[in-house]
Amino acid sequence: MPTKKLIYLASLLIPVCLLTVVVASAQSVTPLCTPRIIANQVLTTAAQREAGGDIAQPPLTDQANGFAWPDAPLGVVKTDQGYMFFGSDGGLHSRQQWRGHLYGNNKYGSITRTLGTVDNPLGSAPPIDVTIRPNPDSNVNPYYQSYDYMGGGPVYKVPAGLPGAGNLLLVYHAEIPTVTTRSFYAVLALAASTDQGLSWTDLGEIIRINQGYRTDMDGFDIGDSPLVISPDHKYFYIFFPDWRANGTTHWGNTVTSVSVARAPIAAVLEAAFGAKPHALAFQKYYDGWHLEQGLGGYSRDLDPQTPYGGNLQVAYNAGLQRYQMLINAGVVVYYSESPDGMNWSALSLLYDFRNKQDQPSVYVTFVGMGDDPAILGKQFYVFYTRYPNTGAGWTGASVNRFTVSCP
Repeated sequence: MPTKKLIYLASLLIPVCLLTVVVASAQSVTPLCTPRIIANQVLTTAAQREAGGDIAQPPLTDQANGFAWPDAPLGVVKTDQGYMFFGSDGGLHSRQQWRGHLYGNNKYGSITRTLGTVDNPLGSAPPIDVTIRPNPDSNVNPYYQSYDYMGGGPVYKVPAGLPGAGNLLLVYHAEIPTVTTRSFYAVLALAASTDQGLSWTDLGEIIRINQGYRTDMDGFDIGDSPLVISPDHKYFYIFFPDWRANGTTHWGNTVTSVSVARAPIAAVLEAAFGAKPHALAFQKYYDGWHLEQGLGGYSRDLDPQTPYGGNLQVAYNAGLQRYQMLINAGVVVYYSESPDGMNWSALSLLYDFRNKQDQPSVYVTFVGMGDDPAILGKQFYVFYTRYPNTGAGWTGASVNRFTVSCP
């Protein structure tokens, strides 16, 4: 079983139920883009990843797995000098003293920052491989100690004119082990950085599935999704698979493929960067937005015809004036698009890795080519971690990139 438990579940194609009911406002969406991959390149080889781990700061403590990076979809921020990339090092980060300070949290996962370019995300500077610090107020996240994994990559840089301008807000993935099934129960939470990613403070959870934690439930990978701006620019949207409350502890027909929650942007940032930093409650969409809370409430399946679930990545394409989505079902990546984030086109296949000899599992993320990597155009990148299912583990993993065109 790989160090990164997310990789383990991501290698499975998880079927979701085909409901006979649909969202009341659903409409048939015809895609404007037929995505075409025009280049597929290796950006960071396995050897380069290992060399990066050798100079990581603070030093690695997991000698068995080494530098398990990037163990999450990458977050990307453009700077005057190049790009900052954020992704989890999925190895164990034991507590250690380094240069007079205490680092690590005795958990797997991290928020690792690298400085590079879109052609070289690892760069030449030492990766800053830090973990998420507990909130000064332990009541903000009473579950912090129960996680055995905390890591992520999707990051939002606060623009000028908003609370916390210039700071970073990140969605991380945390896992609570399910002892009987030897898997995990996953949640989405927020962390904040006021020093450009050199350190991160926990803000607490924003999304739990609609199934209470049990030690005997099937493992559930909620992924690690980015915050996306709503069409009216008032809300953060976040997309995720959910679990229908049917009382079972097994997948069966219990999993939604695409659910969404939201929270007001200004209020989220005020809470995150105020005097007492914390995460604001998100609300899931079910029969309207006012009914269900993000922490365990019901959610509507926005695409009940989707046959598979997986990690969800959504970005806005300014050229198309559409939202674009990748459903990363471990070894297969599907594409969909939406005019409003609520109604989605039928899936089309972007890439199937099952025909490769090593049948790699992947993590994917959209990266735009303009000033804001979160905004896409008629051509854009899809960065992906390529993790071979050959037994080589992280020693064989690389960072690759699709260049995609919307003709």
